[in-house]
Amino acid sequence: MLLVRNDIMGSQQRESKKRIRRRIRGTFSLILILIVFLLWGIYGLLQSDLMNVKVLEVSGNSICSEEEVINVSQMIFNRNIFKYDLKDIKAKVESHPYIKVATVNRKLPNTLIINVKERKEYAIISYMGSFLYVDMEGVVLKISDSYLSNELPLITGLKIESLELGKRIIATEDTGLVNGLRLVEAAKLGDMLDAISEINIKEADNLRLITTDGIEVMLGLSKDPVYQMLSLKEVLVKLYSMEKRDVIIDMRYEHITVKDREIQEESNDG
Repeated sequence: MLLVRNDIMGSQQRESKKRIRRRIRGTFSLILILIVFLLWGIYGLLQSDLMNVKVLEVSGNSICSEEEVINVSQMIFNRNIFKYDLKDIKAKVESHPYIKVATVNRKLPNTLIINVKERKEYAIISYMGSFLYVDMEGVVLKISDSYLSNELPLITGLKIESLELGKRIIATEDTGLVNGLRLVEAAKLGDMLDAISEINIKEADNLRLITTDGIEVMLGLSKDPVYQMLSLKEVLVKLYSMEKRDVIIDMRYEHITVKDREIQEESNDG
């Protein structure tokens, strides 16, 4: 009797295990089918017109117009949003001289966003009858046949080996360019930029400056150009109070000297 009962219990346990395995397989099959349908649904959605790019947003621009950025990106609309090469769009946007850095991101379902960081005009370099508008790194932003801006200082005396729009100028004496742009930055920090008309960098270690009133300033090469600009501001204020304009200011040495232009020129002739 005991053996028969054990056989029956064993048979029932085996049958129960089989039912559990069948339920597990059935549940697994159902989940698998649902996953397949879900993936097909997602794939269909991604391939639908809903995911075609219809909007291109541009942000961070103040110099370049939105239309300029879109044109330089060479964007073709109504393509699937995942078929765009974001690195390629980034490279094309950054080819614009005024755009230093660009980032491109997708915004589902149908929008691409281009954020740009622009270069700003810092100075104008006179070169063979043309005027090169450059940023603080010496990158050429624009080439003009005429001097259009009264707000930016004109840099003269630079010998250029080669130049390309959107690239940094290659100069024979790069130190002169660096020192000239460093002086522009110092003038900006010292609130003196509006007072400067021209910076001559023909001699890299002996810069000369012409104010908007025609006053010539011999600067040499200062270790602290910001302090030098602040000192120059004080000297100019005193000269303006005395209504003196036709002078030459020498700031190359420890003590600043101011001489009438005629006296200085006679001294040089002697």
